[in-house]
Amino acid sequence: MKKTMIAALAAVAGLSGCVSNDTSGLLGAGMTAFEGVTLSKAELQAEASLSAKQMDTENKLSAPNSRYSKRLARLTEKLTSIDGTPLNFAVYESDEINAFAMPDGTVRVYSGLMDVMDDNELMAVIGHEVGHVKFEHSLNQYKTAYLTEAAKQAAASTGGVLGSLASSQYGDIGAKFLNAQFSQQDELESDSYGVEVLCQLGMDPYGAMRAQEKLMKHAGNGGGLFSSHPATDTRIEKARKAAAESSCGS
Repeated sequence: MKKTMIAALAAVAGLSGCVSNDTSGLLGAGMTAFEGVTLSKAELQAEASLSAKQMDTENKLSAPNSRYSKRLARLTEKLTSIDGTPLNFAVYESDEINAFAMPDGTVRVYSGLMDVMDDNELMAVIGHEVGHVKFEHSLNQYKTAYLTEAAKQAAASTGGVLGSLASSQYGDIGAKFLNAQFSQQDELESDSYGVEVLCQLGMDPYGAMRAQEKLMKHAGNGGGLFSSHPATDTRIEKARKAAAESSCGS
């Protein structure tokens, strides 16, 4: 993949002439062409794994024998993969009410989220995040974050040539990914999948509706799920309807 990226970056660099003194020019003039770079799903997942690894070093991972890790392991015991992508779960010990899933199947849940939600509500959120992987919403968001960082590095380097990304850059890509906004359609599609996961696990499908209600209740805290997954009355009602119409909701 690196050879493909180097060739693409060289072509983009040529659009702006000398890149060493005009990174904004490169990014502005070249990103349209750069976004057309073809990267396979496997290649993007491999890059996402590197971002996830770096993010794990920058956050406090809950120990395997902690109450948080044990609870998460119990709840996700039967949720091992999605459409051939293995899932791996861990807890970040932080008061932030958040969770995310990378396109490589990395799923991280913040202890702050676990503190405010019961098992059904928590699994609705986790199912929602896994839905972003299933429907490749996360893959598309990660591609944008990755290409943006790669283009920035090429713009700052001699001749616009991409070298190996540093660990800190993979952390930056992860941060960009976490701050990305999914479309309303993506969110609603993943909301519905969260209900489906609850049914698959024999849990209460209305947990998805209650999870949305709790996210709205705690929205004053800001950040995390409140910025990337804003709860609204519309989403709460759609979650209720999805639960009522689900195979286990009647």
